[in-house]
Amino acid sequence: MLYSEEKERENRFAIALKIVFPFFLLIIIFVYAFKLFTHSIPTFILLTLLIPIYVYYIFYLIYNGFRNTLIDPVTKAFTRKQIIKIIEKIKPKKAYQLVLLHVDNIGDINERYGVINGDKVLKNIIVEFNAFLTHQHFKNTPIGRCGGGNFLVMIRHHEKELLHLLTRFQKEMKHKGINDIEVKIDFVIVSADYDYDIDVSIERLYILLEESKKCEAPLNIKPNEFEFIVNEALCQNNIVFKYQPALCLESREINLFEVLPKLQTKEHGMLSKTQIERIVNYGGYEKIFDEKIISLLLDEVKPFLNQKSLISIDISAVTLRNTRFKPFISTLFREKKINPHHFIFEITEKNSYEDMGRFREILLSYKAMGFKIALGDFGGNNASVEYIKQLPIDIIKFDIEFTKKIDDEIHAKVFQHYIHLAHDLGIQTMAKFIDKEALFDKIKAFNLDFIQGFYISKPKKLEEILV
Repeated sequence: MLYSEEKERENRFAIALKIVFPFFLLIIIFVYAFKLFTHSIPTFILLTLLIPIYVYYIFYLIYNGFRNTLIDPVTKAFTRKQIIKIIEKIKPKKAYQLVLLHVDNIGDINERYGVINGDKVLKNIIVEFNAFLTHQHFKNTPIGRCGGGNFLVMIRHHEKELLHLLTRFQKEMKHKGINDIEVKIDFVIVSADYDYDIDVSIERLYILLEESKKCEAPLNIKPNEFEFIVNEALCQNNIVFKYQPALCLESREINLFEVLPKLQTKEHGMLSKTQIERIVNYGGYEKIFDEKIISLLLDEVKPFLNQKSLISIDISAVTLRNTRFKPFISTLFREKKINPHHFIFEITEKNSYEDMGRFREILLSYKAMGFKIALGDFGGNNASVEYIKQLPIDIIKFDIEFTKKIDDEIHAKVFQHYIHLAHDLGIQTMAKFIDKEALFDKIKAFNLDFIQGFYISKPKKLEEILV
């Protein structure tokens, strides 16, 4: 039995006592009332009124008991509210570690096997995890569900040893699965005394999880500091641009440049847009942040644009779908007297937007202004294939997996077919992360339109490109 289930049983028992004790008290009152008091009508009425009051009391306790359950009905782990209460009470926090356990493929499980089986998998994962911890002599470990396939755990142990143990559990689950269903588990750890506010520590765990998926070094910045950093960058224009050139194979010229914006901070140096992306999205800064980047970018590149120049800038799809962004862009380019034909808006989304018809109309309106639309990380774990079927895409930039696995026969064939498909649809293609001559020669044979990477050029400041 899970520790959470034991606590829930204790809670239900306490509620039962609260119901039963007044019942015996009511009987005693009735017995002594008839012995000690006269059998008058007022006495009878007063005693009778105690019955509906007691019935109301019972229903209140039952309703409140179900309403304030300590455990999640699906997994039987603690609810998010309860696990936070438990964590806040445990002292000293410096001896404990907070673990965020994430079932990475729960969405795929729900879609493939059904939500009911998905719920069973989540419950069994917690049962297995609890058994694993018990076997490692961690008794009564509080595990709480934080929504979806995310679970928050508080464990008293050294971080390095705990990392080793959790990696073992991760591999065990990957090897044996749950009910013949493959399970992929990720986890991240932060010290329980990371911040006095437990919500800040939880947010830190989610940031670490996102960064681990992107294989980017985690930042030692607390979430509440990020908002200040972003606001400071927006207010003081502390944004620095570098440009990654791409070679056009047909003309053998470098005329396409991908913009890599970074935030300049005093305490933490340069921060890439990817590193702060979660905080920008969480705080609802996508539109404001993109507007500021484009405004500063236009001021920098305007004097150097020539007839053939193409500038590719990553723009949040959420920003493009914001009805107030297009008037801003239209006014900005008109006032600065810059032709939109020089600019490519690159989008990347994990899941398909639900109203594809509306999204198509929005992108067509940008194309009518002169902008081109690029699709990033094509062929990766995102909505890229669905998007080329329904959206007016001009360029696709292939996911890094194709570059890494170009020697794999299956990946090479898929890569080649995607290129043929794109060209048949009138879409240009780009391969990225080409860092060596041998890799360049292999990729070049696939007949792409653009190739980008350190072999072509490292990211440079604008003045370095123009030298």
